Amino acid sequence: MRGESVRHRILRCLWVPMMLLALLMGGCTAGPSDRPAVAVRDANLPPQRFQQALPSSPPLPPAGDYYRNSLPWRDCTGAISTGLGLASPRRVECSEIRVDTAADRPVFGNSLHLDLTRVGDGPAPLVVVGEASGEPGTVRAARLAQQLPPALLDRFTLIGMARRGTGPSEPLDCIPKTTRNQIIGIDSDPTQAGQLDSLLDITRVAIETCVQDLGEVLTTINSTGAADDLEQLRVALNAPVLNVISQGEASRTVTEFALRYPSSVGRVVLDGAVDPTLDDVAAAEASLVATDAGYTAFAADCVARGCPLGADPRAALLTLADGLRRNPLRIGWQLITAGIAYQAVLDTVGEPERWPQLAHALAAARSGDGAELAAIVTPILTTDRGLPARFDPALATHCNDTPTRVPPERAQQLARQWQQRSALFGPLFAGRLLLCSAWPVPSPPPESEVRALPPVLVVATAGDPVTPAEGARRTAQSMASATLVTWQGQAHGALPRSPCVADLVTRFLMDASVPRQGTLCPP
Repeated sequence: MRGESVRHRILRCLWVPMMLLALLMGGCTAGPSDRPAVAVRDANLPPQRFQQALPSSPPLPPAGDYYRNSLPWRDCTGAISTGLGLASPRRVECSEIRVDTAADRPVFGNSLHLDLTRVGDGPAPLVVVGEASGEPGTVRAARLAQQLPPALLDRFTLIGMARRGTGPSEPLDCIPKTTRNQIIGIDSDPTQAGQLDSLLDITRVAIETCVQDLGEVLTTINSTGAADDLEQLRVALNAPVLNVISQGEASRTVTEFALRYPSSVGRVVLDGAVDPTLDDVAAAEASLVATDAGYTAFAADCVARGCPLGADPRAALLTLADGLRRNPLRIGWQLITAGIAYQAVLDTVGEPERWPQLAHALAAARSGDGAELAAIVTPILTTDRGLPARFDPALATHCNDTPTRVPPERAQQLARQWQQRSALFGPLFAGRLLLCSAWPVPSPPPESEVRALPPVLVVATAGDPVTPAEGARRTAQSMASATLVTWQGQAHGALPRSPCVADLVTRFLMDASVPRQGTLCPP
């Protein structure tokens, strides 16, 4: 049913396994270089599911085509323009697809509806997969359609897919917005007594509520399930292969799709990627370092513009956080705490075009007005511009993707250690390791026979504060057919910010032209 949440539809199915609840209760340059184009993989890294010793990779397959009327599409330009926050110059159409929550063992009633959009008139499908914590693929496809070269839209139809729980047709919506605000707003500063215990307690209650409402379906909201959804989408489109663009964390979904369905893989672009060799603790440490560097870049840009935070934006953020610890601000139902201020930074530090907004929001909060900070974090906490809150599906996807469970005493220890590395972000990233502590440990993804894949284009951004560049490099090293391109810029994702990357991606998709390994694109 349109507009019906996952919560209410599953309750209607009256299927809530209590065993799970019991578990919970317990411009480009490619010049010569003295360095290798791709570094040799560290022998001490954990074994990867992609392996180097494979037969020669097949060539890029034809982009293929799809049956345009295989799904009932309807005009939704107005609704998507609302989600974009600006009018779409192109017609956007919407549809839905019903997917089995467990494709390998479908059970009647265990299905979800995923939202789709399409833009363009090209004969070949190009699926856009967004991050679970960010803008859904349905909206991102429409945004990319405005930013990528027009010729690409003549060759391809961009098809955006909202991952499980992220679309308006069937959102994952089981945690109250005030509880989301509490969780994000908790201060992980190790000098604040009891904060991590409070975070653990609030998160445990929230997760128990979700399990009571959703049952086993909750554990299927993960990257493996999303990979199965891509294959079900390919079948529904009647397409021989699926061409895909992903951003950041969505690389997990697309690489899993490639492993599970190698014969369905078309032309694949990973714009940023999570490091497949790191557990949650190591990944959090890498992210805090990248985020700190990102804030340093923001601070330098802010000062160069005439910064409302003064000559030292780092000190200004620390001062603001201290003030919010003593006197949080109230904006309607939202409580603006130090944690909320830091979340606003996390949400914008990877988007240089939003840095002026962040600077003014922090400055306003310092003067006692938290409305701008509240506006930045609103899409995470509650429905915004017709799109469901991002918090619940992001939490479910992350906790179902990682087996790491960190006890409170370890998080406290890391908070003190990481505070030495980054006074701004060390405790924050350590504290958030507790978000999955009450979540059942997921089973490993099912093993798939490793087969040779066609060339895959992996794009790293040198200054990516969300998915550090090393993650893209390690992803490329783990795939024998991958080619790595690096944009020497500062942002989360190179598309469409780098004309050089956009040109390489366009030629890869349209002409099957694979860039030279190790190509560098200037900032």
